[in-house]
Amino acid sequence: MDLKKDYKKLYQQWHKEFKQIKLTELNQDLFNHYKKILNFINEYKEDNSNELKNLILNSYKENFNFLFDDFLKLREVKIINSALALKEINLNNVIEAEKLFYQNLVGTIKGFKKVKTLSLYQGESEINLEDLIKSEVKIKEDIKEVSISNKKEKSLISESNDLIDEVKIDYTLVRFLKETPPLVGIDLINYGPFEKEDIANLPQKNAKILMNEKFAEKIELN
Repeated sequence: MDLKKDYKKLYQQWHKEFKQIKLTELNQDLFNHYKKILNFINEYKEDNSNELKNLILNSYKENFNFLFDDFLKLREVKIINSALALKEINLNNVIEAEKLFYQNLVGTIKGFKKVKTLSLYQGESEINLEDLIKSEVKIKEDIKEVSISNKKEKSLISESNDLIDEVKIDYTLVRFLKETPPLVGIDLINYGPFEKEDIANLPQKNAKILMNEKFAEKIELN
């Protein structure tokens, strides 16, 4: 296991996911590989006497976890947006949990649109309530199935907002230097897209990445 090489690979894929509108390719083997690395670094214990080594390890652990979580959240937002627009995605570029998530979202949205359409003609023709109830039950079962599947993948779906409230998040005011695609903050709020000269108050970790990549600059408040 080459941690430096794997970190660089994850960073490059995260950066590509961040910059482009379409989903990047993510196969199950690569996903499992990243999870294996995360499990290793999160469980690794170092002798407390070596403070410098512990500092480097903790920094590496924090950055790797952030990149991986943000990478999955970026993909989640793209999948949700595609499903809402009933836009097809390349199912060869997603892992099984993402595939099920997308397919069931599309099924739910189509089911809702069907019910909505039928309700518009309520006065003109009889609606089969039994069929609608069966359809609603099927949709709920599908969503529950995807939820269970995603939990087995250690959650592709956003965590509870109640948990977020318990964590103090610092924010930084930035000015964008060029067009920037939408992103998911570590507070799980969707930000963007942004135009050049736009100003936004973003979570400090997200802002730091944007500034490092020359997408934005910090606004100093006197």
